[in-house]
Amino acid sequence: MTAVGPQARIEALVPGPGRFWPEHLGAPPVPQLIVSPRAPKGPEIREIPVDPALLEAGDHNGSTFYQHARFLELVRGQRARAEVTLEDGWAAVAMGIAAQMSIREGRAVSMDETGLMPARLRAA
Repeated sequence: MTAVGPQARIEALVPGPGRFWPEHLGAPPVPQLIVSPRAPKGPEIREIPVDPALLEAGDHNGSTFYQHARFLELVRGQRARAEVTLEDGWAAVAMGIAAQMSIREGRAVSMDETGLMPARLRAA
């Protein structure tokens, strides 16, 4: 995922699940954060290693583990409300559709163009 702004570009490189990585290529790549400021030029690469125990617990470089742990806290009454709402999920789907539209049409696509953005998240 890449975000570009007037001061810099930032990229998050998160490899897929290691269980799909071909053994003949060695160890799967480590997630990276690459920050490329406009001045001074040149990228800064930061490796973001993930605890092997978390990788074993689920996919998405450990996030599945945290999602399940927090959901369990909610079910057990240790957490008053979910961190992620239905609208958050809805917005994530709209983001994926906007990305697909952008790739297909070769242009920037507004999230509102998907027709899926929840009312409270739509641009004014």
